[in-house]
Amino acid sequence: MTIVPETQTTPASCADQRVLLFGLLMETNARLERQLGAAMEQAIGLPLAWFEVLVRVQRAERGFLSMSELAGQTVYSSGGTTRLVDRIEREGLVERFACPSDRRSVHVRITEAGELVLATALEVHAGHLDTYVTSKLSDEEREILETALRKLNGGPPSCASS
Repeated sequence: MTIVPETQTTPASCADQRVLLFGLLMETNARLERQLGAAMEQAIGLPLAWFEVLVRVQRAERGFLSMSELAGQTVYSSGGTTRLVDRIEREGLVERFACPSDRRSVHVRITEAGELVLATALEVHAGHLDTYVTSKLSDEEREILETALRKLNGGPPSCASS
């Protein structure tokens, strides 16, 4: 037996605007991730997941993130984040170090090599964003989209990774 909340008078359907909006958001995200990820890999050989980690670590206020903070900012589990950082660290783009006040916590910071790769990746990424995102929207639409996404994200303003 399905219980319908009292505030909802009819059950949701695929035509429900809430379902439609969420579906469009998910479809758009998936398409952009595929397009931008493929373009980034083809242009400079950097997986989009690596790019996301480099951006998040580089923009961190303290110059580093704990592994749990990094996992919380991405779609990866704790174990998935560890495996991802393992691969990026092997390439010399990030480094891990122990937290001086909590030996159980591990921090990640971007290396000089990582900064150089990220600078190149940001240039490539900006060009692809022009192609796949900004060229398709007017200035007003971009402002409206940014406002809506910030509201949905519920967090403070930040440099988005995609």
